[in-house]
Amino acid sequence: MKNKFSLHPATCFLLLFLLTALLSWTGSIYEWEGVRSLLSDEGLRWLLRTLLDDYLLSPVFQAVVCLFFGVGLFVHSGLGNACRRMAGGARKFSRKEKRALGLAVVTFLAYVGFCVLLAFGPWNVVRSSIGTLSDSPLADGLWGVCSLGIALPAIVYGFASDSYLNDRDVVEGMAYLYKCRATYFVVLLFITLFFSSLEFSGLTDYAGLPDDVCRGAYLLCCLLFLL
Repeated sequence: MKNKFSLHPATCFLLLFLLTALLSWTGSIYEWEGVRSLLSDEGLRWLLRTLLDDYLLSPVFQAVVCLFFGVGLFVHSGLGNACRRMAGGARKFSRKEKRALGLAVVTFLAYVGFCVLLAFGPWNVVRSSIGTLSDSPLADGLWGVCSLGIALPAIVYGFASDSYLNDRDVVEGMAYLYKCRATYFVVLLFITLFFSSLEFSGLTDYAGLPDDVCRGAYLLCCLLFLL
């Protein structure tokens, strides 16, 4: 039986946002140094202009969107379960499963080798204009590269083990985590709203909290509710 008094994490962060708005309003009345009210014309304009951008352009949102494709295939194809069984010391794998695992490993190693060759080879395709990896196309697309590195072995395993029979199964795998963890994106919206409002209001500066601490707390909350 569900406890009707328990709050969903999204609701908790919404309440924290409202508390931040109230504190910022109080701070503006009592002239706390550097504090701006969220319950003002300026605060409303800020909210309308930045809420969607802060959410969609969040590095966490972009990473999760990319990784959900690959990790979804990893779980849906059965490769995740096979890896878990192997890590647990299970030895009873069918011949087809062993073959599928072998092909998945070969695919993964070939993909890693290809990425290393592109990154450090003689061609300057995915490096920056000065030949470094920082600020390069490869660095900008890192989450996509990682997701593809998870997805390809999973697809190979799925077809080799007969978990996948056609392209529809692959699409189902790509969408799998979006179905299972759709509420995470709602939670992420309110986490982003809360921390963005803290930054705008200036309450963190007034309290003497370093920016690195706030960013770390934001990333920790995003990761905590993803697991």
